Amino acid sequence: MHLPLFLIVTFVQLVLSQVQPFTVTGFLDSASSKSGTGINRGGAITVSGFNIVIPENLLVELPAAFVPFAEFADAGPSKRVGPNEVSVTGNIINNVIIAGQFSVSQLDLAFASGSIEGLSADGAIKIKNGPTLRINDPRARYSAGYTNLPFFTADDENASIASFSGFPIPAGSSSFVVPNASQMVPIRVGDYIEYSGVQVGGETIVYSMVVNINIQTSGTQACYIRVEDAIIGVQDASAAVEAARHRFVGYTSRSDLPLTIYAIDQDPCTGAETDRLVASTNVVASARNKWEVRIPKGSNIGLFTRNYRVKCGDTIITTPDGFNAGSYVQPVSEWVFPELVTPGGTPPPLEFSNIGPMRNGFGVIDGQVFGQLNPWPGATAPTVVACAPPPTTTTLVSAPTSTSDNSNTSSEGPVSSATPVPVAIAANAGVDRIVLAGTFVSLTAAQSPLNLLASDLTYAWSQISGSTVGVTLAKSLTSTPSFVAPVVPVGVSQPREFRVIITHTPSGSKANDTIVVTSDRSSTSFDHPVIDTLTWASRQGGTVTASVRTELVDAAGSMRIVFGPVAGGVERLMTRGAEINGKVTYTFNARSIPSYTLATVRSYITVGSSAVLVPGPQVSSTTITPG
Repeated sequence: MHLPLFLIVTFVQLVLSQVQPFTVTGFLDSASSKSGTGINRGGAITVSGFNIVIPENLLVELPAAFVPFAEFADAGPSKRVGPNEVSVTGNIINNVIIAGQFSVSQLDLAFASGSIEGLSADGAIKIKNGPTLRINDPRARYSAGYTNLPFFTADDENASIASFSGFPIPAGSSSFVVPNASQMVPIRVGDYIEYSGVQVGGETIVYSMVVNINIQTSGTQACYIRVEDAIIGVQDASAAVEAARHRFVGYTSRSDLPLTIYAIDQDPCTGAETDRLVASTNVVASARNKWEVRIPKGSNIGLFTRNYRVKCGDTIITTPDGFNAGSYVQPVSEWVFPELVTPGGTPPPLEFSNIGPMRNGFGVIDGQVFGQLNPWPGATAPTVVACAPPPTTTTLVSAPTSTSDNSNTSSEGPVSSATPVPVAIAANAGVDRIVLAGTFVSLTAAQSPLNLLASDLTYAWSQISGSTVGVTLAKSLTSTPSFVAPVVPVGVSQPREFRVIITHTPSGSKANDTIVVTSDRSSTSFDHPVIDTLTWASRQGGTVTASVRTELVDAAGSMRIVFGPVAGGVERLMTRGAEINGKVTYTFNARSIPSYTLATVRSYITVGSSAVLVPGPQVSSTTITPG
């Protein structure tokens, strides 16, 4: 069949006008910014033969920094330590490739390891059978300092030169005695290290290093954190694609404190940062103190951000060396965009509108508002709030002053922004308690004063001690989380301690409390069945129905009912139904049951082949409705 020419042309135009995804990892051939003086200028790059538009306001991602594209492009190849391997994600719109994300390295995944055979006072680190290293350290926090490569620096606030547990490590020290846990522990000859850096003049200038020593802290000592992965699975509602889940992995110097993960939101007009709780977890106490958070795909954790903060406990300090202890800010290490479910389909555009800084803007950088990417790397740009130009000078106010001639003069001074007034709060996780193993357990957090707005409070529950096998803490970011206490043999007791951290978000005030929940199968532990309905009808030799609810929700639980006096009565097995709001419903329907005036229910737990009666008071009812 032959199509008319105008239909062919129309079809080609429709195909070419579709928004198509674009990704490339390759060598940077060229980079140029637009003319002008604004530091938020966009421009263009060429990567492996692709001509790519860089929107205004785009920040280039480097190992430990984000820099404006214009600054990166204008610096030239020498400052960029070219040739550079780069990764770009974006979309093709009307045959034009528009970047959404742009990351730069000298060599992607550059990595090496070795043993130290020599250290110099000037910061040089000699690797046995290998190169000489220097830490790219402009502020000389890790070493004697290095200032020649501003784009590939080590992070000097969140330690990127650290021990296995995240404890900061310097080079060039002659003393290996550290008086307290807030000071760095120096590298020694013989230490085995893994590192990443750039090659300059026969040396490797390092921006990341892990020393294979494990320094742990405890008690009142600071908690240090190392983040290995921060992976975000970008979500897409299309049924044609499969999205990845989010994953955070790392290590810490303490195993006794809960970890919380926050998205760092930025005000698009001012750049002011606020923390938004995303998840919490516990450290598995071991030689490595490894922690991992996996957030299921499809989970709504709000807008994605470029940086996430991991906190250990609820205390953050700045060490004498200038590092943050108790908190670690980690850029997203990998963005995973959705993939087609069925090969051969049309891949959807990459979705950038759910990444907060790209959608709304990055705030003020060096006096310039960095707003939404322009042009937007998608079919339609999201709507954003317009920002007023930032002030270029300190705002002054005039205050009238009385003088002897009653004239008014003014004294001028800077006005500081208001700081939220701290609110003293106290947390209450409830009293310790003992529960029957196998039952649904609900926890409750309260705070004082009681007149605080509920919308101003956040809650983060976590299990901090006891066996975690079979325990899933549901709704851990609410005031009322819950879990099911696993079944244990008779005579076995399992205590578990849970901590809640309550945060008053306007002021940043925090409080925490703990509760110990012990589960067992002793004579004092039992469930609390509730008989909802009992009926009897005279047809078919006596027809009965019964309905009972209990918090004994473990699959090992069962329920039996006795019609008439318990002594000598026949136990009849009830049918298990659905679990709703922490209660399992059991029902019984039968005929040929004589008329009765009393019914009693009994709970059982089966371990192996034996069903054992749950001790404690048995629940009875005489309220029988005619069927």
